[in-house]
Amino acid sequence: MLESTLLDVTAVGALAALVALFVLVRFVRGRRGGRPNTDAQRERDRAHREAQKRAPEEAARKGEQYELVVVETQYDRVPPEVRGTINGLQTFVREIPDPDGSDALAVGETISVQVTDYGPKGTTAQARFLERC
Repeated sequence: MLESTLLDVTAVGALAALVALFVLVRFVRGRRGGRPNTDAQRERDRAHREAQKRAPEEAARKGEQYELVVVETQYDRVPPEVRGTINGLQTFVREIPDPDGSDALAVGETISVQVTDYGPKGTTAQARFLERC
């Protein structure tokens, strides 16, 4: 009987230690955002915070034409779009060439776009595809 109780207490103690370890790991990762704690990552995080503070017009003005390198194609969205950055401003481009055709845009391709609007928080831009560069 004493052995059974001792085993139960040990099991509960081990379970409590695992839960405490899990909570501690989540707390530490939450403070770092789950990202590597490197100089390069800290610099990227700092630059991101600074970019969020600036007005989008500082990066790209509405109506102006810019070159953009496609960093992501999102052909599964409706409507399909591609994403890139203009002076650090995340920019989404719609009205792109038919993604199902042979003229679909590819990651790494440079295109010419015209900025049409900004996102609701001013941290992104929307643009219209003009032509391939």
